[in-house]
Amino acid sequence: MAVRMVFPNYAVEEIARSTAFYEALGFTRNPDFSDETTSCMTVSDEVAIMLLERDRFDGFLVGDQQRAPRGSLENLLAMLLGSREEVDAFGAAGAAAGGTLSKPVEENEWGMYGGQLTDPDGHIIDFFHMEGPPA
Repeated sequence: MAVRMVFPNYAVEEIARSTAFYEALGFTRNPDFSDETTSCMTVSDEVAIMLLERDRFDGFLVGDQQRAPRGSLENLLAMLLGSREEVDAFGAAGAAAGGTLSKPVEENEWGMYGGQLTDPDGHIIDFFHMEGPPA
């Protein structure tokens, strides 16, 4: 089995606000898989984040499944970036677009340089660069 693409799905309050936030990070909206309640945000050829207004997101749940209440951590998206400069630019763009640097950009003990960004809906993105594997 080979996974060809990965689509993290995020429940969001306002599709326009969330779309603008992810566009500010440099991702592009794929109009073929987007509508007034959904934005497919292309991250790379293998990854696209699906932003779904809460009611639309809930439509994918089955049985007695429920979306986690706001403020609960459902997942943590980690993104390896190409350089320290890209890390700095990513953090600045996210903060300027309405996100929060929930962890400042800094060097850590594993040889990674990065930070943590929380989007306007509370989803967390760990973003970092590393020169090589941890020692």
